[in-house]
Amino acid sequence: MTPRALTACVLLSGLLSAGQAAAASNLLIWPIDPFFAPEDNAAELWLQNQGDQATTMQVRIVRWRQENGNERYEQQQEVVASPPIVRVEGGTKQLIRLIKQTTVPAGIEQAYRIVVDEIPQPDGSNNPQIGLKLQMRYSIPLFVYGQGIATQRSGTHHAFVNPADLSWRVVNEGGQRAVQVTNRGDIHVRLSNVSVTQGGQRREMAQGLLGYVLPHSTRAFPLPAGTPSPNQLTASINARNAQWQTAPAP
Repeated sequence: MTPRALTACVLLSGLLSAGQAAAASNLLIWPIDPFFAPEDNAAELWLQNQGDQATTMQVRIVRWRQENGNERYEQQQEVVASPPIVRVEGGTKQLIRLIKQTTVPAGIEQAYRIVVDEIPQPDGSNNPQIGLKLQMRYSIPLFVYGQGIATQRSGTHHAFVNPADLSWRVVNEGGQRAVQVTNRGDIHVRLSNVSVTQGGQRREMAQGLLGYVLPHSTRAFPLPAGTPSPNQLTASINARNAQWQTAPAP
């Protein structure tokens, strides 16, 4: 399987003339869905600079939790990146090794985020431009599995959630109606191509990725305007039957 990749441009917006913009860097990252099977002690992450100028990147790994419906990130040393800071010359690529330093308990999925930040470079010109230089940040999910959890290295997904462990309902989040998804299982659910139906009318929530719900967690996603009480949700998920279509929980 060809690993999926993430690409983005970092733009330098100059104010010397209206609408002027020049690409400062163009980074390709792959795979965008790295994971550790129970027997793995290391994994690979590649950074490829598709631009002409060198760029310096910092790679950190943080523990990822969802508590009370909110995303939480914590510093940790269970999985580390080596090297943590790299200079990638234009037109070259750099290997980052992801190293597991602890044993995951059996039957457990642990979630992390790989955070890749561009480190700002000093302006060496004698006549620096007046404007705003934007540095790009990439955040990539990383899942680490203990013994007893089945994983696969080929195919679209590396671990499968049981749809019977999932449910949803409509809640009020800060005055806005939202779909709250609950995951009672031991594997995260990845929600994409999500739509809801109300009164026979289908409304789209996301064409691509909507988000993740970690094991034994909940997440709320805002509903499209005009759909306060949908009676059906349809989504593509990381299950053996990839289509999840269900009514709200009673």
